[in-house]
Amino acid sequence: MRRLVVTALAMMLVAGGAVVAPRGSIAVAGDPDSSIEVADRGSVEQIDTTLPPPDTGSGRRAVFSIGQQRVWVFADDTTIIRTFLVSARLDMPNVGTYSVTSRSAYTCSSDHRTVCMRYMIRFTKGPGGDNIGFHEIPRDTALPGDPWVQTVDQLGQPLSSGCLRESTADAEFMWAWAPVGTKVVVIA
Repeated sequence: MRRLVVTALAMMLVAGGAVVAPRGSIAVAGDPDSSIEVADRGSVEQIDTTLPPPDTGSGRRAVFSIGQQRVWVFADDTTIIRTFLVSARLDMPNVGTYSVTSRSAYTCSSDHRTVCMRYMIRFTKGPGGDNIGFHEIPRDTALPGDPWVQTVDQLGQPLSSGCLRESTADAEFMWAWAPVGTKVVVIA
């Protein structure tokens, strides 16, 4: 395949054809039927981190990977309806299966009273007894303008005090999707 792609590219350049390379293909400009698929490779094997690891339980559930800082939402045993990055911690919550125990549309941290968040969905407790759950990225209400404590671009990094911080869109989705009793699976 690689020789075919290189040969086709060389022929197009010699023929004076303009080369257009839209994601994973090579084509002669003005000729949409000339596309040749190209593998997108780097120097190491590429791994799709949006796919959940195997053995994440069964049924309707949310699966959180501590190592990937990612959540997958399953409608049933195999149907993923949403996946997104979060900011949590690398040492909690413990690996295991939980269920949603309570929810609050708006709440503030017990450790940092001016750090508040919307769409809190609690499913376990930390070592000190504090609640751990899903919620929107918090804001610090003590600072002018109630600024976010992190950016959406920082999701995927372990920056939280314990909970799973989400973008507003993902927090709103989880709020609508996860009533009390919803299964939450935490994996390494």
